[in-house]
Amino acid sequence: MPKDIISRLEKYFLDKKVIIAFSGGLDSTVLLEIALQSASKVLPVIVKSTLQPAAEIKHAENYLARTKIKYEIFGVNPLEHPEVVENDPRRCYYCKRLIFQTIIEETKKYNYDFIAEGSNVTDLSDYRPGLEALKELRIQSPYLKLKITKEEIKKIAKKLNLEVKDKPATTCLATRIPYGNKLSEEKLNRIDIAESIIKSTFPVFNLRVRDHGDVARIEVSMQDMHYFFEKGKLEKIINKLKDLGFDYIALDLEGYRQGSMNISIPKKGRGEQTETSTTD
Repeated sequence: MPKDIISRLEKYFLDKKVIIAFSGGLDSTVLLEIALQSASKVLPVIVKSTLQPAAEIKHAENYLARTKIKYEIFGVNPLEHPEVVENDPRRCYYCKRLIFQTIIEETKKYNYDFIAEGSNVTDLSDYRPGLEALKELRIQSPYLKLKITKEEIKKIAKKLNLEVKDKPATTCLATRIPYGNKLSEEKLNRIDIAESIIKSTFPVFNLRVRDHGDVARIEVSMQDMHYFFEKGKLEKIINKLKDLGFDYIALDLEGYRQGSMNISIPKKGRGEQTETSTTD
């Protein structure tokens, strides 16, 4: 099956000049590697944002540096835009539109057929208003067009033996803050630092530190919860997170699950968004 999917993607890019929105994650890395095999010209672009974990930006830059192909890095600050800072359920739409408008504007000088990004069919199971922005800006989503799922993308990565084949999914830091709570650089930084502290202490796979003001709600996969009962290391994490300004440190017993911050959004509303149109 991976061979068939790879062939379809290669045909999609065949002899095209394409710009790939590159985050360094599984989806965009597979998309880039397939494009490099069949497109006539490929330009990966990284958009550095205040909403992204610092380690993820560094990973993306290092990956492209090792490929030794030409790439571009652009910077945006979504916190300069009130509609993003307000953090209502449409935040992802505004942010995604800002990011891809930046890519469009900064790459006007190049002669490319289209800009592609890595949203896939599995993403449609969650509330993702950002997809609407992609549609409006005519950004191409090959996985959606070809009806390719996350699981199929993982199989391609394993087939190609890519280093990201087992990389956990990551999302912007704003997905850790409940809708209606305004975003700030201070909040985003402490979430990023908190997650880095936990990752450097325990070998957890999926991790989110949800910021509920004075409460840090930690989500990890069920199989990783046992780490948090190592008393000495746990005390170290608690103390460091309290130094960041959290008064209470909680481990979510339901574990990590995609879209846990979207519970307050009616399911009907989620469906209406995903049909036209990407949150964690």
